[in-house]
Amino acid sequence: MFDFPENVTDLADVPESYRSLYQPGEEGFTLDPVLAEKLDVSGLLSALEKERGSGQSLEKELKAWRQLGSDPETAWAEKAKALTAEFTEQFDAVLAAKDAEIARLKESNAEFLITTRAHDALLKAGGSVDLLMPHIRSAVALVEDGGAAHIRILGTDGSIRETSEGTPMTLPELVAEMRNSPVFARAFDPTGNRGSGMDPAATPVRRSTINGHNQWALNTRIEDIATGKVSVSL
Repeated sequence: MFDFPENVTDLADVPESYRSLYQPGEEGFTLDPVLAEKLDVSGLLSALEKERGSGQSLEKELKAWRQLGSDPETAWAEKAKALTAEFTEQFDAVLAAKDAEIARLKESNAEFLITTRAHDALLKAGGSVDLLMPHIRSAVALVEDGGAAHIRILGTDGSIRETSEGTPMTLPELVAEMRNSPVFARAFDPTGNRGSGMDPAATPVRRSTINGHNQWALNTRIEDIATGKVSVSL
Protein backbone atom coordinates (compact mmCIF):
# COMPACT_ATOMS: atom_id res chain seq x y z
CA MET A 1 0.00 0.00 0.00
CA PHE A 2 1.38 3.39 -1.02
CA ASP A 3 1.45 5.97 1.80
CA PHE A 4 1.84 9.11 -0.38
CA PRO A 5 4.87 10.66 1.31
CA GLU A 6 5.11 14.45 0.89
CA ASN A 7 8.64 14.31 -0.56
CA VAL A 8 10.40 11.68 -2.67
CA THR A 9 13.86 11.76 -4.11
CA ASP A 10 13.12 9.57 -7.13
CA LEU A 11 9.80 9.21 -8.94
CA ALA A 12 10.70 5.60 -9.51
CA ASP A 13 9.71 5.03 -5.89
CA VAL A 14 6.16 6.19 -6.73
CA PRO A 15 3.72 3.91 -8.55
CA GLU A 16 3.30 5.07 -12.10
CA SER A 17 -0.39 5.82 -11.65
CA TYR A 18 0.43 8.34 -8.88
CA ARG A 19 3.51 10.04 -10.39
CA SER A 20 1.39 12.83 -11.86
CA LEU A 21 0.53 13.89 -8.30
CA TYR A 22 4.17 14.87 -7.65
CA GLN A 23 5.80 18.09 -8.77
CA PRO A 24 9.54 18.85 -9.08
CA GLY A 25 10.88 20.42 -5.92
CA GLU A 26 14.21 21.71 -4.58
CA GLU A 27 15.30 18.21 -3.69
CA GLY A 28 13.41 15.59 -5.62
CA PHE A 29 9.65 15.74 -5.98
CA THR A 30 6.85 17.10 -3.74
CA LEU A 31 3.28 15.87 -3.39
CA ASP A 32 0.58 18.23 -4.66
CA PRO A 33 -0.15 20.63 -1.70
CA VAL A 34 -3.94 20.32 -1.99
CA LEU A 35 -3.75 16.58 -1.95
CA ALA A 36 -1.16 16.62 0.84
CA GLU A 37 -3.54 18.72 3.00
CA LYS A 38 -6.37 16.27 2.40
CA LEU A 39 -4.15 13.34 3.26
CA ASP A 40 -2.87 14.94 6.52
CA VAL A 41 -4.36 12.77 9.29
CA SER A 42 -2.21 14.09 12.17
CA GLY A 43 -5.26 15.82 13.72
CA LEU A 44 -7.27 12.65 13.44
CA LEU A 45 -4.48 10.65 15.02
CA SER A 46 -4.25 13.13 17.91
CA ALA A 47 -8.02 12.96 18.47
CA LEU A 48 -7.85 9.19 18.23
CA GLU A 49 -5.12 9.03 20.89
CA LYS A 50 -7.14 11.33 23.14
CA GLU A 51 -10.23 9.19 22.79
CA ARG A 52 -8.18 6.08 23.34
CA GLY A 53 -6.78 7.51 26.61
CA SER A 54 -10.25 8.54 27.72
CA GLY A 55 -11.54 5.08 26.94
CA GLN A 56 -8.77 3.48 28.98
CA SER A 57 -9.58 5.73 31.94
CA LEU A 58 -13.25 4.87 31.71
CA GLU A 59 -12.39 1.21 31.47
CA LYS A 60 -10.28 1.41 34.65
CA GLU A 61 -13.04 3.30 36.45
CA LEU A 62 -15.63 0.78 35.28
CA LYS A 63 -13.41 -2.05 36.48
CA ALA A 64 -13.09 -0.38 39.90
CA TRP A 65 -16.87 0.03 40.14
CA ARG A 66 -17.43 -3.58 39.09
CA GLN A 67 -15.27 -4.68 42.01
CA LEU A 68 -17.82 -3.03 44.32
CA GLY A 69 -20.84 -4.73 42.80
CA SER A 70 -22.29 -6.53 39.84
CA ASP A 71 -24.71 -3.70 39.06
CA PRO A 72 -24.74 0.11 39.48
CA GLU A 73 -27.09 0.03 42.49
CA THR A 74 -24.92 -2.44 44.38
CA ALA A 75 -21.76 -0.54 43.43
CA TRP A 76 -23.19 2.77 44.68
CA ALA A 77 -24.33 1.14 47.92
CA GLU A 78 -20.87 -0.33 48.54
CA LYS A 79 -19.20 2.98 47.66
CA ALA A 80 -21.50 4.84 50.07
CA LYS A 81 -20.72 2.28 52.77
CA ALA A 82 -16.98 2.76 52.25
CA LEU A 83 -17.28 6.55 52.37
CA THR A 84 -19.43 6.33 55.51
CA ALA A 85 -16.86 4.10 57.19
CA GLU A 86 -14.05 6.50 56.26
CA PHE A 87 -16.01 9.52 57.52
CA THR A 88 -16.91 7.69 60.73
CA GLU A 89 -13.27 6.82 61.36
CA GLN A 90 -12.21 10.43 60.85
CA PHE A 91 -15.05 11.72 63.04
CA ASP A 92 -14.19 9.24 65.81
CA ALA A 93 -10.56 10.40 65.74
CA VAL A 94 -11.59 14.06 66.05
CA LEU A 95 -14.06 13.20 68.82
CA ALA A 96 -11.43 11.23 70.72
CA ALA A 97 -9.03 14.18 70.53
CA LYS A 98 -11.76 16.53 71.82
CA ASP A 99 -12.63 14.14 74.66
CA ALA A 100 -8.97 13.98 75.65
CA GLU A 101 -8.74 17.78 75.65
CA ILE A 102 -11.91 18.07 77.75
CA ALA A 103 -10.57 15.52 80.23
CA ARG A 104 -7.29 17.43 80.48
CA LEU A 105 -9.10 20.73 81.09
CA LYS A 106 -11.37 19.15 83.72
CA GLU A 107 -8.36 17.70 85.50
CA SER A 108 -6.58 21.06 85.40
CA ASN A 109 -9.68 22.86 86.68
CA ALA A 110 -10.13 20.33 89.49
CA GLU A 111 -6.49 20.73 90.53
CA PHE A 112 -6.79 24.53 90.57
CA LEU A 113 -10.06 24.52 92.54
CA ILE A 114 -8.87 22.05 95.17
CA THR A 115 -5.50 23.74 95.59
CA THR A 116 -7.13 27.18 95.92
CA ARG A 117 -9.70 26.07 98.52
CA ALA A 118 -7.12 24.08 100.47
CA HIS A 119 -4.70 27.00 100.39
CA ASP A 120 -7.33 29.34 101.87
CA ALA A 121 -8.42 26.81 104.52
CA LEU A 122 -4.83 26.25 105.65
CA LEU A 123 -4.01 29.96 105.86
CA LYS A 124 -7.15 30.68 107.87
CA ALA A 125 -6.20 27.92 110.32
CA GLY A 126 -2.57 29.05 110.51
CA GLY A 127 -1.24 25.93 108.84
CA SER A 128 1.87 25.56 106.73
CA VAL A 129 0.84 25.32 103.10
CA ASP A 130 4.13 23.79 102.00
CA LEU A 131 4.01 21.03 104.64
CA LEU A 132 0.32 20.22 104.69
CA MET A 133 -0.79 20.69 101.07
CA PRO A 134 0.59 17.32 99.85
CA HIS A 135 -1.34 15.50 102.60
CA ILE A 136 -4.56 17.36 101.80
CA ARG A 137 -4.23 16.72 98.07
CA SER A 138 -3.93 12.99 98.67
CA ALA A 139 -7.17 13.01 100.70
CA VAL A 140 -9.31 15.32 98.53
CA ALA A 141 -11.08 14.79 95.21
CA LEU A 142 -13.53 16.71 93.02
CA VAL A 143 -16.73 14.68 92.67
CA GLU A 144 -19.63 15.42 90.34
CA ASP A 145 -23.02 15.14 92.00
CA GLY A 146 -26.30 16.33 90.52
CA GLY A 147 -24.56 18.01 87.62
CA ALA A 148 -22.28 20.05 89.89
CA ALA A 149 -18.71 19.52 91.09
CA HIS A 150 -18.08 19.27 94.84
CA ILE A 151 -14.89 18.93 96.86
CA ARG A 152 -15.06 15.74 98.88
CA ILE A 153 -12.77 14.31 101.54
CA LEU A 154 -11.83 10.68 100.95
CA GLY A 155 -11.01 7.96 103.41
CA THR A 156 -8.15 5.52 103.08
CA ASP A 157 -10.49 3.13 101.25
CA GLY A 158 -11.49 5.79 98.73
CA SER A 159 -14.98 6.35 100.15
CA ILE A 160 -16.33 9.82 100.90
CA ARG A 161 -15.87 10.73 104.56
CA GLU A 162 -18.83 12.04 106.53
CA THR A 163 -19.26 13.91 109.80
CA SER A 164 -21.11 12.52 112.80
CA GLU A 165 -24.23 14.23 111.43
CA GLY A 166 -23.95 12.23 108.22
CA THR A 167 -22.96 15.16 105.98
CA PRO A 168 -19.87 15.14 103.75
CA MET A 169 -16.78 16.41 105.56
CA THR A 170 -15.56 19.81 104.35
CA LEU A 171 -12.06 21.10 103.78
CA PRO A 172 -12.11 23.36 106.88
CA GLU A 173 -13.24 20.36 108.95
CA LEU A 174 -10.38 18.29 107.56
CA VAL A 175 -7.90 21.07 108.36
CA ALA A 176 -9.32 21.33 111.91
CA GLU A 177 -8.89 17.57 112.31
CA MET A 178 -5.28 17.84 111.17
CA ARG A 179 -4.69 20.72 113.60
CA ASN A 180 -5.79 18.51 116.50
CA SER A 181 -3.71 15.57 115.24
CA PRO A 182 -0.44 14.93 117.13
CA VAL A 183 1.18 14.23 113.76
CA PHE A 184 0.20 17.43 111.95
CA ALA A 185 -0.31 19.87 114.85
CA ARG A 186 3.31 21.01 114.72
CA ALA A 187 2.69 22.31 111.17
CA PHE A 188 0.21 24.90 112.54
CA ASP A 189 0.88 28.23 114.25
CA PRO A 190 0.77 27.96 118.08
CA THR A 191 -2.25 29.48 119.84
CA GLY A 192 -3.20 30.33 123.45
CA ASN A 193 -1.32 31.88 126.40
CA ARG A 194 2.29 31.28 127.24
CA GLY A 195 2.34 31.48 131.01
CA SER A 196 -0.29 32.82 133.42
CA GLY A 197 -1.39 36.39 133.02
CA MET A 198 -0.08 36.73 129.45
CA ASP A 199 -2.33 38.57 127.09
CA PRO A 200 -3.48 36.14 124.36
CA ALA A 201 -3.18 38.94 121.85
CA ALA A 202 0.52 39.16 122.67
CA THR A 203 1.17 35.50 121.86
CA PRO A 204 3.75 35.32 119.11
CA VAL A 205 2.29 33.77 115.98
CA ARG A 206 4.37 32.30 113.20
CA ARG A 207 3.54 34.05 109.95
CA SER A 208 2.80 32.16 106.73
CA THR A 209 5.36 32.46 103.99
CA ILE A 210 4.71 32.75 100.25
CA ASN A 211 7.24 32.08 97.53
CA GLY A 212 7.96 35.36 95.76
CA HIS A 213 8.03 33.58 92.39
CA ASN A 214 4.44 32.32 92.81
CA GLN A 215 2.50 35.14 91.14
CA TRP A 216 -0.86 33.54 91.81
CA ALA A 217 -0.17 33.29 95.56
CA LEU A 218 1.07 36.88 95.63
CA ASN A 219 -2.13 38.11 93.95
CA THR A 220 -4.46 36.21 96.29
CA ARG A 221 -2.67 37.26 99.51
CA ILE A 222 -1.73 40.83 98.64
CA GLU A 223 -3.77 42.31 101.54
CA ASP A 224 -2.22 39.95 104.09
CA ILE A 225 1.24 40.77 102.73
CA ALA A 226 0.50 44.49 103.12
CA THR A 227 -0.63 44.05 106.74
CA GLY A 228 2.29 41.80 107.64
CA LYS A 229 0.27 38.63 108.16
CA VAL A 230 2.13 36.90 105.36
CA SER A 231 5.81 37.15 104.51
CA VAL A 232 7.36 36.72 101.07
CA SER A 233 10.43 34.58 100.43
CA LEU A 234 12.65 35.18 97.39
